[in-house]
Amino acid sequence: MVSTTTPYQNFAKVLSSYHDQYAEAGPSNSSSLDSPIRYDAVLDEEGGLIRALMGSLEEAIKAKTPTNNSLDIDGEEQITAEEHQALLSEHRTWQLLRAVYENQLHRAAPNFEAGSSKQQILENPYASPEEVMQTMVNEDSELSLWATLVDHLQTRPFLSSAPPLEARHGYLPSTLRRAKTNRPIPSVGAAPLTPPQSLDPDFTLRDPHGQGLAGEDQTYQTPLLETLWDLVRHGELDQAIKVCEQGGEPWRGASLMGGRRWTMGGLTKDSIGMSPLEGNRRRALWKKSCRAIAKNPTLSPAERQLYAALISDLPTLLPSCEDWEDHLWAHVQHRIENRLEQRWHELGGYWEEESGLLGGDDDDVEIAQGGLEEVFKSMQAVQKGGVANAMSDPYHVAQRMIILGRTDALFNQFADQLLKLEASVSPELIGPLIRFFAHLVLTLRTLGQSVPDSAANAIIQAYLTILEREGNDQLVAMYAACLREGSGEESYARFLRAMDPNTTREQRLEALTRAKQHNLDIAIIARETVKMILSEAFEDIPSLSSGPPDITSISVGLSERDVQLIRSIEWLTMIPETLGDALVKANDVARYFLALGKANAAQSLLRTLPSSLLDLLSETPNLEDDEHQLLEYQSYIKLFQIFQSYELLVDYELSKKPKETSTKLEKYNYNKNLLNHIEKIWEKTLDLIQPSSSGIDAFQEEEENDGWLRFRVSRKFDNGSKRKLELSIIRKIFIPDLILQLHELLISKVESLPENDILIEKLLELIKIVAKEQNHLYEEFLSTNSEQSNNNIKLETYLEKIRQVGLICLKNGKGDLFGVKS
Repeated sequence: MVSTTTPYQNFAKVLSSYHDQYAEAGPSNSSSLDSPIRYDAVLDEEGGLIRALMGSLEEAIKAKTPTNNSLDIDGEEQITAEEHQALLSEHRTWQLLRAVYENQLHRAAPNFEAGSSKQQILENPYASPEEVMQTMVNEDSELSLWATLVDHLQTRPFLSSAPPLEARHGYLPSTLRRAKTNRPIPSVGAAPLTPPQSLDPDFTLRDPHGQGLAGEDQTYQTPLLETLWDLVRHGELDQAIKVCEQGGEPWRGASLMGGRRWTMGGLTKDSIGMSPLEGNRRRALWKKSCRAIAKNPTLSPAERQLYAALISDLPTLLPSCEDWEDHLWAHVQHRIENRLEQRWHELGGYWEEESGLLGGDDDDVEIAQGGLEEVFKSMQAVQKGGVANAMSDPYHVAQRMIILGRTDALFNQFADQLLKLEASVSPELIGPLIRFFAHLVLTLRTLGQSVPDSAANAIIQAYLTILEREGNDQLVAMYAACLREGSGEESYARFLRAMDPNTTREQRLEALTRAKQHNLDIAIIARETVKMILSEAFEDIPSLSSGPPDITSISVGLSERDVQLIRSIEWLTMIPETLGDALVKANDVARYFLALGKANAAQSLLRTLPSSLLDLLSETPNLEDDEHQLLEYQSYIKLFQIFQSYELLVDYELSKKPKETSTKLEKYNYNKNLLNHIEKIWEKTLDLIQPSSSGIDAFQEEEENDGWLRFRVSRKFDNGSKRKLELSIIRKIFIPDLILQLHELLISKVESLPENDILIEKLLELIKIVAKEQNHLYEEFLSTNSEQSNNNIKLETYLEKIRQVGLICLKNGKGDLFGVKS
């Protein structure tokens, strides 16, 4: 059955599970995905964190392995060979990382004791070569790393196995059958063939011109030797010996066993059950024999390379190395063998002296000098495709830098290449590659290793983009929490900013609170999200409309951009900590809309805010409002209350207007209620435009108020100059319109209502209020720039309204327009 989860989800699940289980008690962020945990919980070969990550990859590799039998596999589960190889390379890199850091951190542990081979020989000159060699590896950090690398390189990559070999039993069966038959008759003119006198392993070498192996036996030798080479290459010496024995060549198996070092561990009390004597006391002579075989040009290349592998003879061994790991293994094995032999001779001791008496390998010299740096430089010059391509493959580059201990440089280089990945890496490989590097960052941090923050942030940020692209939104907060220096909140805010504006409030709240589970400050996230949205929107504010806005047309539809701005404030209304910010940003957006004459959008914005916003803020202890944000917000509420009053008037007129057949009482009641609606509009409008009554005593008891939106704005606050300009523009748009709208309403009702004296008095009073110097209302009819040139039209319209009022007064017997009776 194919798994429905992806490595993205599985990796997150593994990391979260291990940190929940093994994180040590500490700060609140100790459970984040990159908090340090015990290194054994990360590096354990059977059940550690890295092994669990490898297990997740193994599931994906098995589920997505390319196959010809694809009828039973969902099309989405089929991947290219390149993708499959990338998964295998990532798996192998995690395996290497575990081995290298297990060696490194184990040696760095306080209780680690390296031992001393020199002291060991001084205390016991008879210490066996096997025991001394092990001490040499333990005490030398470089040798220990080399040995770890060889162990890793000798393990087979996932899903790989030894090359297939036909099972054969018995020694040279075809050649033996031929020897038992009659003497073959040579062809005419050919030299007579002399049958071999012996069929021992060297008979073909003693008589190279005689009868060789029979056809099938000769054909079988090459795959046999290649299989033996592969088994030796992967450290499976016992299996190689078994293959030799099954093939009737136990002598060859014995020759392979000669590399085992001499030990007498079985004679100690701690090794009951072991053979008292193991290994080869004449190993130096054995190496000399193997080297002779490796350098013998009359032997087949397969046989020469097999024995070259046993003793790490580089000149003969390297031609048989096809890929990057083969070359690395050959070089490191060669260096280990030579360094151990050199130090073995320097230390001396009983067994070293005996080895010198038994004979040595005079040609055993270190051909390749230096350490791992020189190894990789040598490999850089190899022209074989398998090696040359691997040198630039990102996973092999990562392996090389891990081996050399240069992970900082690795992360810096990869972070620098992030923007160029699309040009150099197949699209389907980018996601898995960034996933690997992001988790490499987190794993090293989990191990307590230093990682460059700037590069790590760039890599994790790129991974957040991948998660969003792959539809793993629920994982974004988890990884954003691993960004350092406040970047976690910023990155998650960037993710929230990209959410569909049409998502419900519940969905937004869920996305925001999800960040809290990963120790991110959701107040900072909410503020940053709104800041990003507004900054982008305010970069290019459209020009003001050349014509006067229709301030009462509240039902006009909203643009997509309007909706995005309105809903952006919603992020700040979800938690109490950001309600103050909600007020400030709501005012910013309302000014933006109103300065464009878009009263409908501004009103829609205020309707989305909690009705209890002012109450909640007024109850906030030590509330400071030096910027008069509460006053501004309340001023907008007053404006929209006037709009609402006009709407109620229109609704009343449409629904309650009496018919011609209505009674006098019905008409009286209608006119009375109509006057009540007009009175409310009058009161609300004057309450807004008259300075004496436009202040908000609850919040501004000591603040001098000069009129609607004419409070003092200090330039020292953010956007002070911009805010002051916008407030001025809003006054010039709406105050003239409110006055004109009120004039128009009163004038229109003077003729239709019998109680017109009240309306005429209000018209005359309104003229006085506008003309009064301290009210500053007439100033709003004066244009200060070309963008407000339509105010000239409003001024002309207003003067025309005054003329109409005069005519109405004359018509209705009001001789003195200023209310003084003649």
